Formats: sequence, structure tokens, C-alpha cells
Amino acid sequence: MSTMQIVMLSIGGLALLAGCLMAIQRFRTVYFGRSAQGKVVGQSESTSTSKRGGSTDFVTMYAPIVEFAHDGRKVKFTSSLGEREKIAEGTSVPVRYLPADPGGTAEIATPGRMWGFPIAALGVGALFVVLGVGMGK
Repeated sequence: MSTMQIVMLSIGGLALLAGCLMAIQRFRTVYFGRSAQGKVVGQSESTSTSKRGGSTDFVTMYAPIVEFAHDGRKVKFTSSLGEREKIAEGTSVPVRYLPADPGGTAEIATPGRMWGFPIAALGVGALFVVLGVGMGK
């Protein structure tokens, strides 16, 4: 087994593990969690770069910061999925969370935001595992 194959399989395995753990948390949130209405109170901004030809492109992603009420107190969280377009502050959004850890498990309850990261991590992990196994043949 080559070093590159070990690296590919390791990265794939870690991505699959992360995707599985996040998917399990999302399933728990859907089946055992609570719903609430939240309000977008800000944005977390991140910028990445990509080079094409001789130019550098800058892409800014915005992850909404959402506040909702749980047992009479306000809970604030940042969505795990950033997008190029901001969600306007003051916008009402549905939220799902586990009561035992509302700040750590909360997410905007739309299919893309609930399932985007787990599906992407599982896809990337599967791709790296397939490529790693394929390198051995």
C-alpha cells in the first residue's frame, strides 16, 4: 500500500466519520428535538480565494446568526452552512434543536441547512475512499 493510498483512505475515512456523526445528530434533532421560530440577528462572514488563469477570485460566504427562545432564555447560534447571499436581519426562520444542548445542536430547519454538510462530507469521504482503493489496483 502506497503512502498516497494511505493518505486518501485516511482522509476519506475521517470525512465519512464526520458525515456520519453529523447525520446522526441531525436525525436525533429531527426525531427527538424541538421546533422554534428564530430571528436572524447577524451574519458570520468568511472569505476564500480561488485562482483561475492569472487572476484571483475572492468569494465571501455568509452564515446567519440566529436567536431563538428556549425555556425562557435566549439562545444564539451560527448556521453551519454559509451562502453567497445574506439572509436579511430580522427575518424569521424555523429552527430545530435538542433541548439538552440548544446552542450546540440548533440549525435552521430547511433541508439544505440541516442536511447539506452531512451529505457533502459523506460524498467527499466516499470519493476519497473509492480513489484510495482504486489506487491499489
